[in-house]
Amino acid sequence: MSNYPAFYDRIPPIVTVDPLADMLGASVGGELVYRYEDMVKLAGHSCPTVAGAWLMAFEGLKALYGEAKPVRGEVKVEIKSPKDEGVAGVIGNCIALIVGAGDEGGFKGLGGRMARNNRLFYGVSMAGDVRLSRLDNGQSVQMRYDPSQVPGDASMGPLMQKIMQGMADEQEKRRFGELWQERVEKILLHTPLRQVIAFID
Repeated sequence: MSNYPAFYDRIPPIVTVDPLADMLGASVGGELVYRYEDMVKLAGHSCPTVAGAWLMAFEGLKALYGEAKPVRGEVKVEIKSPKDEGVAGVIGNCIALIVGAGDEGGFKGLGGRMARNNRLFYGVSMAGDVRLSRLDNGQSVQMRYDPSQVPGDASMGPLMQKIMQGMADEQEKRRFGELWQERVEKILLHTPLRQVIAFID
């Protein structure tokens, strides 16, 4: 029985094919299926930022590969903001999980092939917030994410303040978590994509 919010199961998964996983027998045909809860496990929480990383990975890969399965390890991720600024590191790590991108400390490959290092960069000058690029053909897509069009419930602010001050009871803590996830659900499942993500030409 899942201990996650039920709406996680309604979020379409991202299906990739990973040549390294195929070669080393980690999965049949190298197919790796990622679900939103996998990103939540990586981040340790579900929030508008993690939801945005999921949407940018999902929609960015769709733009790059169409109906074909994205090739994990063959996508470069570039983030506009420096790694230590705001939520840039969270976004980078979450997207990197899906596409198999590592920074300079990533997997170096086997015999010069299937490397994962030097695929994740921060502080890159660009118009968007995130750019995904295919390494095989150079095709890229830039995106900007803004969840401000999907505000949270008005009671979340006071509830968060009570929690941070150690004054909230268990019912209030539970209610805050429910309202927090309701906003995430709205972003992921009930908001037109163009209201939260802009594709930059």
